[in-house]
Amino acid sequence: MVGKRGPILITCQNPDCTYFQIEDGKNITKNGHNSAGNQQYYCHHCRRFFIETKNTPLYDSRLPRTAVLIIAKHSTEKTSIRGVSRVTGHHRDTISRYYHLIGEHAEKLNDYFIHDISAGDCEMDEIWEFVPKKNKNLLTTDSEELGDCWSYTCFKRDSGLFLAFESGKRNIDTCADMLVRFFNRMELPTPENKISIFTDGNVQYSICLPELYCEPCLDYGQVIKVKEKNKLVYVIREKIMGNPDSKAISTSVIEGYNNKIRQRLSRFGRKTASFSKKLNRFISALNIFQFVHNFIEVKSSHKSPAMLESITDHLWNWSEFLNYHVQF
Repeated sequence: MVGKRGPILITCQNPDCTYFQIEDGKNITKNGHNSAGNQQYYCHHCRRFFIETKNTPLYDSRLPRTAVLIIAKHSTEKTSIRGVSRVTGHHRDTISRYYHLIGEHAEKLNDYFIHDISAGDCEMDEIWEFVPKKNKNLLTTDSEELGDCWSYTCFKRDSGLFLAFESGKRNIDTCADMLVRFFNRMELPTPENKISIFTDGNVQYSICLPELYCEPCLDYGQVIKVKEKNKLVYVIREKIMGNPDSKAISTSVIEGYNNKIRQRLSRFGRKTASFSKKLNRFISALNIFQFVHNFIEVKSSHKSPAMLESITDHLWNWSEFLNYHVQF
């Protein structure tokens, strides 16, 4: 006697289907396995087949899943691509390609999961790197995206959630793009439920923030560190908008997380031979780190930052991350 079939959790993964990644109204049945052993499905709406790895980094992979899993785990452990190549035995171009695929997958999941985050204390800062050479070594014929690269980052103080980042030149456009992404991922604050933002003395934030938030809904303060001969002399805590608590005006939390990025991603080292050769690879690495930090790594009480923010109810693992399908 044939047992009752379990529910089909996957949605149609064919982009041309009107029910692409849509849960409600889907009509999908299992249809055996392909030659690689992957489960195959049939969508009755678009009348096309697809396999379970479609739209994941594992799709059309010539490496076994265990090998891809090992490569993925090395992506946030400060190991150079050549180093991973020596450890795994796979060519460096293969490692680089999987890093890029995993980074694109992480970006999709970050956009999918991080939204409607409750108001609270948030810190913002910038972290410097170069792609693939420093500004002083640029030629006049080099692309505009090469040279010094700054990543504007934002973390939520209490949960440690890595909310948003934007990488590019250190200008107001890059700052504005990060703040728009941050704005879209947060709940709209109210005068009764304000959002608090703390940054360093970068004037770009004070120009862009008033365009997104009205003053009754925002408490914004800046930490200005005065140095002489590379030594800290004193710190100024300045209220820019609203009425933030002077003692709460600090960027020490995000400075610690930015240091964690430098410690975990070799391409972020100040003096390194593992620098990024292309900007999109640089962004992919940071997307992977963002997802791993938020969903896979423990923050406190055996919970990840995503669990503390009630984005997910469990601690993710690498296999779940690589196999996850976005659905609406």
